[in-house]
Amino acid sequence: MIKKVKSITKALTSFAMSKSTSIWQFKTLHQLRFKFAALKHGIELNTSGQSTLFNLRRNIHRLEKGLSYPVAKEVFAEDYIVETIQFLKSAISKDVIDDDTLNWAISVLKLYFKTVKLSDKLKLIKNDFEQISSSFDYVNSVPYHSSTRPPITVTYEDLLSLSVRRRSVRYFHPEPVDIELVRKAYEIAKYAPSACNRQAFQFLFYNEKTIVDKLAAIPGGVSGYSLPSIMVVLGRYDGYFDVRDINAPVIDSSLSIMSFLYAAETLGMGTVCINWPNLPDREAQLRKVLNIDKSEIVVMMIGLGYPLDDGKIPFSAKRPNKSALLFNERKKLSE
Repeated sequence: MIKKVKSITKALTSFAMSKSTSIWQFKTLHQLRFKFAALKHGIELNTSGQSTLFNLRRNIHRLEKGLSYPVAKEVFAEDYIVETIQFLKSAISKDVIDDDTLNWAISVLKLYFKTVKLSDKLKLIKNDFEQISSSFDYVNSVPYHSSTRPPITVTYEDLLSLSVRRRSVRYFHPEPVDIELVRKAYEIAKYAPSACNRQAFQFLFYNEKTIVDKLAAIPGGVSGYSLPSIMVVLGRYDGYFDVRDINAPVIDSSLSIMSFLYAAETLGMGTVCINWPNLPDREAQLRKVLNIDKSEIVVMMIGLGYPLDDGKIPFSAKRPNKSALLFNERKKLSE
């Protein structure tokens, strides 16, 4: 009898837990529906061949990695070189390629065909590429030796000082920031690393008071202060082709955002990072205000302005190194 009761109790507990899990999963899917919909739409665009720019950038990066080996292989990339040329041709015909990407692609492809052993198949592909590229001038942009990088002119102490100085500023002069300064800050942000150099993100800047106020009111974290300018950062899933890449646009854009924040500080601007929670109603509100593609997600917003000298900044104590940075720890012992 006791065994029977235990068995029934176990079954009921298992059922309750599975039901609870199902409800949790439903609520989670509902709350993340914009993100999952963007992922689905982006993958569909990519696999149908409509996302030519990001696919081209990915493949050119793959070629560069092969060409960066100490000794390049005589044969490599035969499984994707045909599609790479097709992406290049499509991007040019659709006028979706920028000059820098075009210059980079032509440079790398020229070096590729000069380096590999040309089979009959590769000779045909090379001819196709040369017909496409013959009408374009280009500046050679190919792998280079580490020793030729610009010298380091910023010391560790300089960078540490900048890191300590840059804090979230919430009290600004009323005038919006100079657009040219925003351009200069992004010039630094664009050098942040991204997966296969896709740079599948978008920075949307606004400095008109009406739309700035409307955008700042949506996340819910901007209260007690006003913003003269605002940046909305989007991640783009049309640069990826698999569910495994769900985090990639968030990681890539976040890396560039940090560089942007440091650059803004050096240019006399203050910034405040505005959290963007996965709340469907907020996402829907923002999509009514801005033209956001189905394959894009909102990563975060950034408030920008010229700081008030007497504006207060929270101290925001940081965790000590020893609590966040561990060396050779948390290893599981092998059984």
